[in-house]
Amino acid sequence: MTHFISRKTILAAAALACLSNAALAQTTLGELANLKVDTTIYGFLNGQLESVQAEGGATPYSSRGRVSDGNSRLGFRGNIGVTDDLKGVWQIEAALNNFDQGGVNNRGESSTLTSRNTYVGIESKRFGQFVVGNNDSVYRSLIGSGGEFGGNLGLTVHGLDVWNNTSAQMSGNTDSIFSRGEARYKNSAHYVSPEYYGLQVGASYGFDEDQASNTNRGRWSVAAKYTWGPLTVGAGYDRQNNTGIDTTALTEGYGFRLMDSSGVKTEFAKVIARYKLHTGTTIGLGFEQGKYGFEDAAVPTSGDFYSGVAYGTAKQNAAMISIAQDIGKLSVMGSAGKLFNLKNATFGSPQDYSANQYSLGAIYNFNRLLAPYVYYTKIRNHAQQNVNLGQSPIDSNNIGRDDAFLAPGNSPRAFGIGLIARF
Repeated sequence: MTHFISRKTILAAAALACLSNAALAQTTLGELANLKVDTTIYGFLNGQLESVQAEGGATPYSSRGRVSDGNSRLGFRGNIGVTDDLKGVWQIEAALNNFDQGGVNNRGESSTLTSRNTYVGIESKRFGQFVVGNNDSVYRSLIGSGGEFGGNLGLTVHGLDVWNNTSAQMSGNTDSIFSRGEARYKNSAHYVSPEYYGLQVGASYGFDEDQASNTNRGRWSVAAKYTWGPLTVGAGYDRQNNTGIDTTALTEGYGFRLMDSSGVKTEFAKVIARYKLHTGTTIGLGFEQGKYGFEDAAVPTSGDFYSGVAYGTAKQNAAMISIAQDIGKLSVMGSAGKLFNLKNATFGSPQDYSANQYSLGAIYNFNRLLAPYVYYTKIRNHAQQNVNLGQSPIDSNNIGRDDAFLAPGNSPRAFGIGLIARF
């Protein structure tokens, strides 16, 4: 049977399709008009002209001049509105470190577009923020050098570490004298709550996708901070599984370092506080305890051919204090830190792993975007310790290679004049 469709029917269907498409287009344009999208470009370039040296160990680093980078960066961040409360958030942050050397550091390493905090996630005013990517743990971002409380956000605020983002900083990585449990987690997820009555909490977890040596070195941390008027206090905990002291490196003269070690763990616990006086004075205090697991193989002797493996935990405390005084556009800042004896050391004596550091100087803010500054810092490492300068560490051995290191017992010092341009 043959079916016939009238011309009127075809015209009516075409008209209906046009009306439907027009309505859909109008709805889409309306949604886009109500969609809130914000994008921000931020960062800073931070250059320092320095005189540095490190002496006292087996391979001294003689006095010399250099131009150093103070953790420069370029970032893009934004949010995409979904509802009045819910929005998507994202950030891409690139390290401009070592711009003075064409972006390559003394170990031949270069940064990438996403080498710093880069993530995507969701945020709610009621429930907080959840992101995934390559990002600072809450031990670093909430109560460490990655945030305004524990750091200084490009020398713009007075956190605990008043000289963060310079060679005079005291916290932020395993080579620092304080807050050695800080880290940026790869393959990670992070949650930070909204601030309720001055209280804010967070948690981070970093997955170990590589699992080198068939060990899962997954890492996690939790942290909380509370603000009451001029006083802010915080506490945190960080743990990395199957990670311990490289005892072989100690005996071979490489200094204190960590490695994958099955069956042991490394833990850090920290409390910090900051108080802002009405006189323009800011005082910071911090205490941290590190617990390092280890497996130590005994050296065979003529009377005992069986070496065996001993397991244990070494403990080490650290403390620091800082003070900053604002005088108009000028800020005078100083800090001091101490890394105490390593209890239950497997090589050498406990006091061989201690260190001291002090930093002092001043910064003058022409405005919120441009500021020159001057500083001096000195570290005193004992025989087996190799605490290093902040953003531009000194390597006295294997210079130019990825296994470069500062000889144990070498004591770095730096005098610098810097200029930071923020944008």
